[in-house]
Amino acid sequence: MSEPRREILPNSFNNDGLDERFRRLRYLANHWNRSATPRTYYWYLTFEPSPQLQSLVKQCQAAISFPYYDLIPESDLHLTLDRIAFEDDITPTQLRSIEAAAIHACAQITPFDISIGSLGGTPGALGFSASPSEPIRHLRDALREATLSVHPKAPIKDAKFHPHLTIAYCNSADIPAARAIAMVERLRTLPSADVAVKESSLVLLERRQRTYAWQEISRIPLSGQYVEG
Repeated sequence: MSEPRREILPNSFNNDGLDERFRRLRYLANHWNRSATPRTYYWYLTFEPSPQLQSLVKQCQAAISFPYYDLIPESDLHLTLDRIAFEDDITPTQLRSIEAAAIHACAQITPFDISIGSLGGTPGALGFSASPSEPIRHLRDALREATLSVHPKAPIKDAKFHPHLTIAYCNSADIPAARAIAMVERLRTLPSADVAVKESSLVLLERRQRTYAWQEISRIPLSGQYVEG
């Protein structure tokens, strides 16, 4: 396993970016007030170095100068696809079988491009929408099927899936939201960044003090060809 990396868990963003629910917020919420969960395996999309994406993130994070936001390091940017299992609820053999099933599934999925942009927010986070959502959902569904084929009781995410890339988390409660909303309104018109999706990652996630750490267990390539088995 690789060394842990700092990470921030995702929130649910609307694909329309700064929607009316965020505009109507009166106060921000402290993301870190939520209950901590055990170490957990997830499916992620991680991103190779992208000048477009790095430039977009730098511009936005430079403007998020409020002390009540914790920023995510550029090297840790990711998109969460689904939850696999809590560490204590799955065996190493099951995890290897899930990985094998995912390799078989992803051999039938070709790499694809997505656009990341249109900054938006929730009470506890700021981030970008990712589109088009269809190929991301297709990949998520294939990985979910691989997980459930081995671990039928897997605690998969049951909330509506809005692909997004979080860049900051709020660390304080009862902060008036007006300044954050105005800042996001100015930034959401920045050009989107195009990135290529060529693989998915199986990671082990744990919560730490006002941050998260994740270890990459394996990468599953999207090879775009059927593998008989």
